[in-house]
Amino acid sequence: MITTQTQRTKSECTYCGAETESAHFCSECHSILTIAEGTDYFSFFGLPRKLSIDEADLEKTFYALSRQLHPDYFMNASAEEQQASVERSSMLNDAYRTLRDRVARAKYLLSLYGYKEAEKKAPPDLLEEVFELNMEIEELKAARQTADEDEVAEARAALEEALRSLDERMTRIDERLFALFEEWDRAADEAANEDKRKPVLDRMSELLSQRSYVHNLVQDIKEEL
Repeated sequence: MITTQTQRTKSECTYCGAETESAHFCSECHSILTIAEGTDYFSFFGLPRKLSIDEADLEKTFYALSRQLHPDYFMNASAEEQQASVERSSMLNDAYRTLRDRVARAKYLLSLYGYKEAEKKAPPDLLEEVFELNMEIEELKAARQTADEDEVAEARAALEEALRSLDERMTRIDERLFALFEEWDRAADEAANEDKRKPVLDRMSELLSQRSYVHNLVQDIKEEL
């Protein structure tokens, strides 16, 4: 069942036994905490599982936590606190790299709800273009082997045009994907039931699958060019 996490999870400090919210330091003894089970990248930054994020605030929080959690500040602490510092610093970097990128953020949200990396799937209306694109790539390879400059130039021009078309398609996919961010966030704010939230996640998964496919085509063309 899909649930939307909007609150911190309470945990017990391993040093003094006080119950504390899953912040980074115990509110009673101020020791750095080990990472609580179930902590995800959103909760690590004190954020709900929503996709519209103030990236400037995220960056400020990242740098503030980088200073607070850095292992150099715990060189004289207990072995447990030193280890907690290393683990939190590592998770901080991973979480920041993921959440600051909108596409990576969407992929990560999907993973939290059991969606695996979707198999790269061609948009239905792209299948004919893919066939033609593969032919154009082969034509460029053949032209290079014969060293015919005119044929090489013609084949390159065809691939460059295909690249522009794919870049435009990628832009349209991103526009549809990012529009779903608002839909997901509204559902999260309204504590919508699974019947309303799952279709949003399904559509995001489908768009990410198409995006990955188009991205691979773009990379193939760039390598040939």
